[in-house]
Amino acid sequence: MKPNQPLISVVLPVYNVERYVTETMDSILKQTIQDFEIIVIDDCSTDKTLDIIKSYNDERIKIYEKEENKGLVDSLNIGFKIAQGKYIARVDGDDVNALNRFEKQLNFLEANSCIAACGSWLKAFGANNVILKHKETHEEIQSHMLLSNAMSMGATMLRRKLYLGFDFDKTMQHVEDYDFWVRTIWSCKLHNLQEVLYYYRAHDEQVSYLFKQIQLKNDIIIKLNLFKKIKYNQNLYKDDFVIKIMFTNNYITVSELSFFFKFTNILLKNNNCFDSKYLEEVINKIRRQIVYNIYFTGIRKKIDKQWRIKALFVMPYKELTFIIKKKLIKFGVNAIKK
Repeated sequence: MKPNQPLISVVLPVYNVERYVTETMDSILKQTIQDFEIIVIDDCSTDKTLDIIKSYNDERIKIYEKEENKGLVDSLNIGFKIAQGKYIARVDGDDVNALNRFEKQLNFLEANSCIAACGSWLKAFGANNVILKHKETHEEIQSHMLLSNAMSMGATMLRRKLYLGFDFDKTMQHVEDYDFWVRTIWSCKLHNLQEVLYYYRAHDEQVSYLFKQIQLKNDIIIKLNLFKKIKYNQNLYKDDFVIKIMFTNNYITVSELSFFFKFTNILLKNNNCFDSKYLEEVINKIRRQIVYNIYFTGIRKKIDKQWRIKALFVMPYKELTFIIKKKLIKFGVNAIKK
């Protein structure tokens, strides 16, 4: 490290978070590791966010005031570019860190030179109180990216030099972190500590509430591109077909369902980029969710009892067994109630 170079650069984009930023700042400044700089990138806040941050008398706080509101992706690219630390720790302006978060992630990265980024579990607070238990190892995380973003950027510490060649994509708004991970995961190994080190504030002003449709659209793009890492016949298994089966609740024919099961078998057979054990785990989850929605939720449109009976004849054995057992349990419970 260079003289006076901070060990950690905390990249903290903010925009109109006056109600929350004091708690966020305190959770950074009270960390058990104190060798850091805090890079605050303000996206033209119109409230008292900047006044609150400027009230802290700490020379480690460096404020970058943008001249124009250009969004989170722009702020992240600025923060990553001007960061000087050996590591970058991401924090969002309305969330809270466990006070030993930096220490635990730093110790892990220092002891495991093959790992490029270290995340953790998250616990939501505010509107809900759930714990998000991300998968632990790189191989698990990589495969589970096919289901959803398996690495929370806000709770992550990264080796800065390994990510110098990567920017956040401005065209992937509101899923920029998911997109960032799936583009870098083939050259940078990831790990999640299996404990809660980050507290995620759930409220109705968040991106996940305000831009849900954009998120869903870009999620599908990311997942399709990930599936295409496996070399399957894209002329045979077209994007529209995969999207219809996996990402909508639209009506499907029994033949389409059968065709989809063949598609998932092709993915398992042709796989040469994901860990085979964890890819099978992911494929099984996808199959099970589709089958569950067909037989037990009624979400799929225009599917009736006759359709469900016909579909039993195209079911993989494991799914057929699941359906029969669950129906028998339901029948038994109803019989007891009577």
